[in-house]
Amino acid sequence: MQHEKMRRLVLAAMFAAITAVTAQLVIPLGFTPVPFTLALIAIFLTGALLDPKTAFLAQLAYLLIGAAGAPVFSYFSGGLQKLAGPTGGYLLAYPFMALTAALFLKRFGRGFLRYCAAMLLSLFVCYTLGTLQLIVLSGMSPMEALAAGVLPFAVFDIVKAAISAVLASALYRALGRARLLAAVI
Repeated sequence: MQHEKMRRLVLAAMFAAITAVTAQLVIPLGFTPVPFTLALIAIFLTGALLDPKTAFLAQLAYLLIGAAGAPVFSYFSGGLQKLAGPTGGYLLAYPFMALTAALFLKRFGRGFLRYCAAMLLSLFVCYTLGTLQLIVLSGMSPMEALAAGVLPFAVFDIVKAAISAVLASALYRALGRARLLAAVI
């Protein structure tokens, strides 16, 4: 039992670290306040490879580390102001995205199409929470917030979900054979 708890802790820490690294891979767009990063791939893989509790905790740990001031958010930033700002809702959605994908896969099983569905469902969670906070804190209308925080990213995020589904399929099999996920899933 102690070994399983340690494995969960290590996996959660690893996925929080992977998220921190992918958040630094930013493509500046300039016309939107929301940064375009590869962090969603890490979130998608967190939900696809970990059990619901560990997936949620991994992304919660990432947020707490960033809230404490560690430079783990895009552009090597950190602090509560990032989470409390207009675009913070997209970050705050991360634990719920990972949880949503993990719960979906636990309920419906694995496979490329199920991975895609789980990731698209979690993307809807991200867009919903992020857009709501953008509306409330920026004063944008719902259409303006969608135009700034969803529309420029939707196609690319769907591509990220498809890439993540391919990666998740391969990683789940490989990590399962190596017995690295056995105690968690």
